[in-house]
Amino acid sequence: MSGVGIIGGGLLGLGLADKLSAAGARVTVYESAPQLGGLAGSTSLGGVRVDRFYHAVTTTDRRVLDLAEELGLGIRWRRLGGGFYHDGRTAEMSTPAQLLTFPGLSPADRARLVRFVLRCRRISDHAPLDALGLEAWTRRTCGNRLWERLWGPLFDSKFDGRYDDLPATYLWSRMNRVSGTRDRKGHEVMGAIEGGYQTLVDRLADRIRARGGQVLTSTPVRFVPCASHRAIGVVLDAGFRPHETVVATQIRPNLAGLLAPELEQMLGPDRQRYLGIVCLVARVRRSVSPYYALNITDRRVPLTSVVETTHVVDPEAAEGHLVYLPKYVNPDSPELEKSSADVRSEYLAHLKTMFPAFREDDVIAAQVARARVAEPVHPVGAVKPDPFAVPGLVVASSAQVYPDIVHGQAILGVAERIASALQARMPVPQRRLEAA
Repeated sequence: MSGVGIIGGGLLGLGLADKLSAAGARVTVYESAPQLGGLAGSTSLGGVRVDRFYHAVTTTDRRVLDLAEELGLGIRWRRLGGGFYHDGRTAEMSTPAQLLTFPGLSPADRARLVRFVLRCRRISDHAPLDALGLEAWTRRTCGNRLWERLWGPLFDSKFDGRYDDLPATYLWSRMNRVSGTRDRKGHEVMGAIEGGYQTLVDRLADRIRARGGQVLTSTPVRFVPCASHRAIGVVLDAGFRPHETVVATQIRPNLAGLLAPELEQMLGPDRQRYLGIVCLVARVRRSVSPYYALNITDRRVPLTSVVETTHVVDPEAAEGHLVYLPKYVNPDSPELEKSSADVRSEYLAHLKTMFPAFREDDVIAAQVARARVAEPVHPVGAVKPDPFAVPGLVVASSAQVYPDIVHGQAILGVAERIASALQARMPVPQRRLEAA
């Protein structure tokens, strides 16, 4: 059998292949799409390449920053503004001090909020939070009014109304990520990779190939067969290719029908649930929002946020301003079945509600991206899935990022951990074994 076969040419699959090839293992990456990158990849919007979904890096994303530097890519850093849309108006919340001016909070509420932020920073072990319900813990820690005015609407927006099974860890993780990317004056600082994640994954693929690995596009894996109770390789349109280890980087719903029934049975039940996403991205002639990210706590506007990435991405490279209007949804949401024309019309109308000066004739180009399952949700008390539960098969996906949230830093962390575990199972690099 020949080396490691990796299904999926996104950031996780390529990050894993890069680590393994550097250690001397023979790797082959199979990507079904014509281009690499997956959800981190780019798309053509009116003839200009832009991120399919919005991405940025923080000052603490060391894995991403170090990888970009190794591949010769720069980072464009900017101090950003953040805000909330609440009770029909926008309010800047770019610093911790401004967060204390959130509309409708009493002095006692603001004091509780300060204590809560400081408490989150002091918590280093998330394990006790995994067993605590998010709402009950937050109400007990912050008080009912902060939950009802601030945290509840935010989680309603992010999780499409279903947050009753979330652990307290979700709020702790988000608070820590935001607090770790501020300058000395408390302003949020974020960066954009030169050329975007698409350029990063393309250069990563070039480095893997230079080490002797294969990175194949337009090559879907049709089936993962098994023999003697273990995965033995992959079936392509061109036939069977054997591998000592097969790594599937898709989340479980996207593996349906791909694995031999015996492998599926050995994996056991999937205890995660998932969020989908519908996202309108528009290139517009002038800036719409003064903020990089606008959180929406006014649930009369049924979007998750407004993200204007050209507060950090170079507007000249984008040939305009890039505005993303995402809505996270449950996988059975009718929102996923709406026509792109309806999504465009409705989402732009919501944008105009929030920013009355916005004019639809300023839109140069727009398109809708959607995914029925895009992000795993880890319920209270759930055990993170074991990626090595089945002999010969590794299921390594974004479901492994918990307690982190899904972003490039966390995904590369999964790649790093899986690569280390695989290398421990390969005492002598495979390339050397095969040359012996």
